Amino acid sequence: MQEDVMASLPANCQATLTIDLPAIVDNYLTVRQLAGGTDAAAMVKADAYGMGLSEVAPALFHEAGCRNFFVANLAEAVALRSYTPDACIYVLNGLFPGHEDYFSAHDLRPVINSLEQLELWKKSCASLPCALHFDTGINRLGFSPDETVQLLRQPNSTGQVNIALVMSHLACADDEQNSLNLRQLDAFRKITSHFPGIPASLANSGGILLGPEYHFDMVRPGLLLFGGNPSASQPLPAGIRPAFTITGRILQVRELREGMSVGYGSGWTAPHRSRIAIVNIGYADGYLQVFNNVGHLYLQGSEVPVIGRVSMDMLAIDISDAPFAAVSEGDEIELLGQHITLEKASELSNLSQYEILTGVRERYQRVYIPVK
Repeated sequence: MQEDVMASLPANCQATLTIDLPAIVDNYLTVRQLAGGTDAAAMVKADAYGMGLSEVAPALFHEAGCRNFFVANLAEAVALRSYTPDACIYVLNGLFPGHEDYFSAHDLRPVINSLEQLELWKKSCASLPCALHFDTGINRLGFSPDETVQLLRQPNSTGQVNIALVMSHLACADDEQNSLNLRQLDAFRKITSHFPGIPASLANSGGILLGPEYHFDMVRPGLLLFGGNPSASQPLPAGIRPAFTITGRILQVRELREGMSVGYGSGWTAPHRSRIAIVNIGYADGYLQVFNNVGHLYLQGSEVPVIGRVSMDMLAIDISDAPFAAVSEGDEIELLGQHITLEKASELSNLSQYEILTGVRERYQRVYIPVK
């Protein structure tokens, strides 16, 4: 009953998040081309980067032909299984005691990150497929360099384990000039030489753009699927396009005299007689205060600056200039999308594109453009 009531509410009573499923499918297929036809596993952790696992995963599975997926934890993996019945699902956080039966029951694959996890898997589910994760320089998850040496010197330690994938993760893939990329590549090549015939994976979205030597047997795009640019120095690859749009509404238009201030803390003062508008999006919607006085939105064909401090549910923009003379209450405005891209928003705020994308909140009315 509650869902029926929510579905019947007017579309303009809250801000809107429009997810373009055909764009996500096309971006996936473009990634496959960028990777020279190498298999591509979709990263759909964090509710498909905030875009909705229940809609994004089936589109990638049924329409794009994706058969390998990565999520962060067991809960995400169990949810994903119901949308992708025959897919291979890898769990990046690995295996914890007491979780073994869930991996077996739902046909999930742990990404084994330590010798302890490896022993646990060997005792419980050795015949089931898993991935081995080797840390080659990011110093996050994965077998440490010392554990890697120990493991490779004792080949029998993995002899009874069904290893479906050997993987590592790049620390600086967004910076193609960083020397750590080549050091990690070299280290990973040496590791994979001990696992002949087993598929290997190193490249995330940024790694895909570093070149074919990083692609191995499987790449793992995330940000590229949603139209973000993982490279700090290269333009967004042709064929990759923004896959979502956030739009709000003008709540009120106000006239200010010179010297009047706007918002909490009086963070912006009118330098002259000004006209401002209040928009129905704030930091509770994921539009954070790092955009105070630096953010830009897109309104009626032009960019417009955010002024003052972003509130929980509202923000203010300066519409004093001539292009905005006709702006009135109820008008739609773009916060992120085709014109204010993830890349542009990141440059303005110094937030990473990943933070902006996954910071999208549930309060939006969600509209999904279906794949025809």
